[in-house]
Amino acid sequence: SEREIDIMQTMAIFHGENKEYEKSITILRRCLNNFNKLDFPRDKEIKLKIIFNLAKNLGLANQHEEAIKYNDMGIQLAINLNTLYLLGELYYGQGWNLLKLKQYNKEDVDNNMKKALFIFELTKNEKKLQIIKEEYFEKHNC
Repeated sequence: SEREIDIMQTMAIFHGENKEYEKSITILRRCLNNFNKLDFPRDKEIKLKIIFNLAKNLGLANQHEEAIKYNDMGIQLAINLNTLYLLGELYYGQGWNLLKLKQYNKEDVDNNMKKALFIFELTKNEKKLQIIKEEYFEKHNC
């Protein structure tokens, strides 16, 4: 059920916060798989949250290519659901993971970071705005 998936996801987040990324990734993949088997899910934002956390933990586990794939999936889902929920975080995660690639494209990174910045400005998320400005734009002279 959606409730069970949400509880499993909470456990996965807990593992991720304890730097047990592989354990978190395994649980989140299972959550996503189980969510996709639901006939009529009521809360599609649960899937968005699973994808976001999966991308985040993959990135922290230095599996950047895989993280990029899930960030992209999350961005598409948020757009399809017409929601800003986690969209800024997904664009930021996409930019961060692209930046970690050996042969990264500066323009791609900039575009993702600018989209994240725009969304955080729209939603008045001062904390995340500050992080992006300091962590990315000031360091990279943008």
